[in-house]
Amino acid sequence: MDDLELFKKVLTASAYPESAYRIEQISDSKSPAHKFRNFIVRTLRKQNKLLVKKREFNAADRDEGKDWPMFGYTMVGHKRLDNVQHAIETILEKDIPGDFVECGVWRGGCAMFMKAMLNTRGDTERRIWLADSFAGLPKPNESEFPDDTGYDYTDQDILAVPMETVKANFDRFDLLDARVEFLPGWFKDTLPDAGIGQIALLRADGDLYESTIQILDNLYDKVAPGGFVIIDDYKSWPPCKKAVDEFRARHGIDAPIHDVDWTGVYWIKP
Repeated sequence: MDDLELFKKVLTASAYPESAYRIEQISDSKSPAHKFRNFIVRTLRKQNKLLVKKREFNAADRDEGKDWPMFGYTMVGHKRLDNVQHAIETILEKDIPGDFVECGVWRGGCAMFMKAMLNTRGDTERRIWLADSFAGLPKPNESEFPDDTGYDYTDQDILAVPMETVKANFDRFDLLDARVEFLPGWFKDTLPDAGIGQIALLRADGDLYESTIQILDNLYDKVAPGGFVIIDDYKSWPPCKKAVDEFRARHGIDAPIHDVDWTGVYWIKP
């Protein structure tokens, strides 16, 4: 097993079967049963205890990124990290110019893998850009983006990872340096004036229609010919797929879409 393969196992926590355990999520439901459950969870938290639901580790699910590891650094799974590796190796082999950008980073694992690959391959010029609210998903703007109706995940605390935590994760593996750039805030506020130049790899993990279309509207023109556009949620989040399909149709993009796994896809910009 080479170093990059071992790093994938660490990032996805597939080396640790205990990562399949689940920390119970507090619900905002007003029902008496949920109120009682929330009281128990909060009490346990105050006592520095965790309410953990044990379950068996499923290697196939983790490979596909179908579960959220209780610990670890990414939920994308092994196959989507393989896809990032393929993209970077192709970009370096063909000398496609530009930086790497990930929009929606969670604990930073996928971007950490990008930086590790650049270090391993001796690239000292490209930068890694991490765009994220670092506060979870936005509340759907249903009036302007009706396709996001019903996709409110603002109560999912597990999705809100502070920027300082992500920086600490990079630093833990000696990956944090001046070539790692952070763009904290909602995409609509940060991406238009982000100062990102040419892009060789754009990885969009925005889930919602609004987030996905903001990524593409602001960054797609900066992707170099031969560069990779990876969409994490294309086959599992209908609003994301619709945003991508409408963007491609509007701009006459006919580059073939390639499957990565059960949800992710990519295409290469002509």
